[in-house]
Amino acid sequence: MLRAGLATFGVAGTLVSLMVGVPPLIASFMGVMTGTMGGIFRDVLCNETPVVFLSPLYATVSWLGSLLFIGLIYFDQDITFSAIISGLSIFISRLLAIYYNISLPRFRFKS
Repeated sequence: MLRAGLATFGVAGTLVSLMVGVPPLIASFMGVMTGTMGGIFRDVLCNETPVVFLSPLYATVSWLGSLLFIGLIYFDQDITFSAIISGLSIFISRLLAIYYNISLPRFRFKS
């Protein structure tokens, strides 16, 4: 089942943080926290293992989309346009990461 909550809440958390007046880097992290924690709460309430611990490129894609949103606003793009482009980039990147099983390298102890 596909969910667009990560994209929606990631962009919304970034926007609210920017409106409050925090620095752009902190706003990007707040967007990531908003999107990922919403998914964690959803999964915990449904008594499931949180997707963020199992799925490829969950928080990374959210952070890159938040940085894209901040970059578009910095270059004087319309907020609605910036939100749509950033949200779609997060959503499509997540779909591609799931479909092609793309993930970051994992640390493994040598035995």
